[in-house]
Amino acid sequence: MPNTFQGVGNLADAPSIKNIIAKKGKPMKAAEMRVFFDEYEKAGDGSYTQSGGIWLPVTTYEHTAENCARLLRKGTRVKVEGRLMQFEAHDEAGNAVTAFSVIASAVFLSPTRVNSVQFAESRTRSAPSTMDESAPFDDTDFYEQQA
Repeated sequence: MPNTFQGVGNLADAPSIKNIIAKKGKPMKAAEMRVFFDEYEKAGDGSYTQSGGIWLPVTTYEHTAENCARLLRKGTRVKVEGRLMQFEAHDEAGNAVTAFSVIASAVFLSPTRVNSVQFAESRTRSAPSTMDESAPFDDTDFYEQQA
């Protein structure tokens, strides 16, 4: 069973987009962002205080990557769904440490601090009765490159 992740948090900076080559030589767009996934608890007086959280790097691909880079900015509140990945990194002293990142299958914009929304025209399809959706991203090409 794959490892799944869902979290809500704020972007540390605007997403950066780059062109990468995935395994099998397939060129792809990738957007990278750092998100602080916060945790709050309710106090006795009804107010909320931050009780913890974690910074995680998040990467998404293709159409979602392009839209994240175009639409999101520092501080944007997002919900991220995807796969939590574990990898080995090194601290300042060169010691191996376990680190985590999220390979996002979806990034949702929270309406917090959004003043307006402008919808794009629907894309036309050969069968007008089908829903207007992007094909799901197949991330199997990417995982070999992560090592």
